[in-house]
Formats: sequence, structure tokens, C-alpha cells
Amino acid sequence: MIDYDLELRQHNEVLRRRYGVRASDHVLDVGCGTGQTSREAAQLAPTGAVLGIDRSDAMIARARALACAANLRNLDHQCADVERHALPRERFDVAISRFGTMFFDHPIVAFCNIRSALRPDGRLVLLLGRP
Repeated sequence: MIDYDLELRQHNEVLRRRYGVRASDHVLDVGCGTGQTSREAAQLAPTGAVLGIDRSDAMIARARALACAANLRNLDHQCADVERHALPRERFDVAISRFGTMFFDHPIVAFCNIRSALRPDGRLVLLLGRP
């Protein structure tokens, strides 16, 4: 069986270049799954902070374990639905997602919530699949 994260390696490289996380950025990772993109963002933002959010308890548990093993102290994971979760207002410099937005039941609500969590000059960078 092919490992999902390995299968997406080339996509991740493109995504990383596009989101351009800086050392002091505060990053929101939407639909973070097991946290690969969260961990990568945390490594790029050593003086910033990263919040990975996902609806799956199992995914978040794995993401937390992997972040702990990597000793990433600027990274937190929360099990929550971005459509309903009270994200902090204007906290993040960039919101990223690797296929996580395709699971939104109410995309307009979710994107409005993400927008309110971004600073006025914040960026939203998504990796999306094509039908």
C-alpha cells in the first residue's frame, strides 16, 4: 500500500512554495489530517505558531503524537469543525489546506470563518483536486 503522504510529495512541494510561510507567521492548517502540512509549517515558522484543525478525533490524535515526536513546541492541533469552531479573529497570517476544504458541508460559512481568522493582509492557499 502506498503511503498517502509519500504519494502527495510533489503536490506538497508546490503547496509549500505557494504558501511561503515566514519565520514569524501564525498559520492555520484547515483539515490538517495527521498533520504533515502543520508540521512542515511549524518548521518554517520557528518563532511563529501553527494551529492544525480537523474534524477527525483519530487524525488529530495521530497529528499530536507526530508533533510531539518531532518536538515542535509552536504547533497545536484541535479537533473541531471549521464551520462551527470559534476561531480567533485576525490571528493568522496564512491559512493553508491540502484537500481539507472539500469536506465542507457549508463552504460559504466555513470560508467566512476562515476569513475572519485571517489578518487583513492574510493569505489563503489551498491545494484542490480536479474532478
